[in-house]
Amino acid sequence: MAARFVPIDRGTPLLLPPNLRDRVPGDRLVHFILDAADALDLRQVKVNTRGTGKWLKG
Repeated sequence: MAARFVPIDRGTPLLLPPNLRDRVPGDRLVHFILDAADALDLRQVKVNTRGTGKWLKG
């Protein structure tokens, strides 16, 4: 994993902003999107270590 890639732990309680799963009703689309994003296999993703915000091709 690249040094600039920061994983998100959505289970960690935060002071601000509040945990999204606690604030939005369970039947909303955002819960599906969060679960789908967590299920993605990111091992094949190439990370731009230069930090320019552009995708790497190849």
